[in-house]
Amino acid sequence: MKPNLLTLRIQRFNKEKDPSGWIEPFEVEVRKGMNLLEALLRIQDEQDRGLAFRYSCRGAVCGSCAMRVNGKDVLACRTHVEDLLEKPALIEPLPLFPVTRDLIVDMSAFFDRYRKMEPYLQAKPISPQVEYPMEEEKRKEIDPYINCILCGICFGTCPAFEKDSEFLGPAMLAKAYRFLVDPRDRRNEEILRAVNHQQGVWGCKTVFNCVKVCPKQVPPTYAIVKMRNRVLWYRIRHLISPSQPFGRFFS
Repeated sequence: MKPNLLTLRIQRFNKEKDPSGWIEPFEVEVRKGMNLLEALLRIQDEQDRGLAFRYSCRGAVCGSCAMRVNGKDVLACRTHVEDLLEKPALIEPLPLFPVTRDLIVDMSAFFDRYRKMEPYLQAKPISPQVEYPMEEEKRKEIDPYINCILCGICFGTCPAFEKDSEFLGPAMLAKAYRFLVDPRDRRNEEILRAVNHQQGVWGCKTVFNCVKVCPKQVPPTYAIVKMRNRVLWYRIRHLISPSQPFGRFFS
């Protein structure tokens, strides 16, 4: 029986070899249940040891194997090769990030933005003898935003970067909302201040691309809209009663 061959046209980049990059085709035999990451590993093992790409967990937990496949940003470990058999698949690195080698991109700017959001719980003061209760509905509201694996896929599909490369990005704004609505966190005013600008919630085009492509179903656009509403609510509150808490936030 003739083996089922998959053709992958891979965007290559090696600054020392060819600074303009080139596309190189590879053929790999398809096995039942194979995903794209497995296909790339076979090419690396059997055809070109120099092929460069990132991966770690192989289970859609780490986000390392994000790349562009036929114009769509996906996780290689979640992409079934059977879906790529109809025509040669074009494999490219994630867009908007500087390419360092083949399918590997420099995500330094992504993680710099992430660190600036201080993505960890900064709890309100509470006695060590007392637990901090959380209502079930509040936990459910937070849950979707905990699922972000920092793969960077949402950056590649976000039209806001076309207008402003300094836009914080969907992942960072989703993370900000995760702590804004956590009743244990003390930073309500600080978080809203950090996102209340054109590179923050007001730079989003609300086209929901990030919601559509997120491999973990994180809904950043919904978080952005909710934070906009909260910013406006605080502005109105200040106009009505400037002496109320948070009144100085928009003064």
